[in-house]
Amino acid sequence: MKQAGQPVLENDARYEIDRAFSPITPKKTVTKTEILAALKTLTAEERLEIIETASRMMREEIEAKAQRKADKKRQLRAAAEAAVPDYMPGGALHDLWSPESEPYFESEEEYLNAGVKTNA
Repeated sequence: MKQAGQPVLENDARYEIDRAFSPITPKKTVTKTEILAALKTLTAEERLEIIETASRMMREEIEAKAQRKADKKRQLRAAAEAAVPDYMPGGALHDLWSPESEPYFESEEEYLNAGVKTNA
C-alpha cells in the first residue's frame, strides 16, 4: 500500500486505513464515514486488498465463534455424562430424585418451616 521510503503522516488516508485494520488498537477510533472517505482516495487494487483483509478477518471471527460454541457444547455434554452415575441406583443423588425414595420432610409444614425457598 505505501511506497518504500514514503513518510507516514497522521492525516494520510492510507495511514488511517492501516490503523483501522491493525491488530493493535488504534489510539483514535476511526468512524465508518472516515473509512469510506479514505477508501475513495485509494486505488481499486488497494480497495480490493482492504476488502480481502476485512473478509478474512470476518471469516476468522466467525470460525472462532463457531469453535467456542462447539467447545462449550462439548464441555456441557461431558459434564452431563459425568453426572449420570450420581443419579443411577447406588449413586449419591439417586435417593433424592428417585420416585421410590422416601420424602425428606415428614410433612409440607415441616418443609415450609425449614426455610426452603421455592420458585413458586
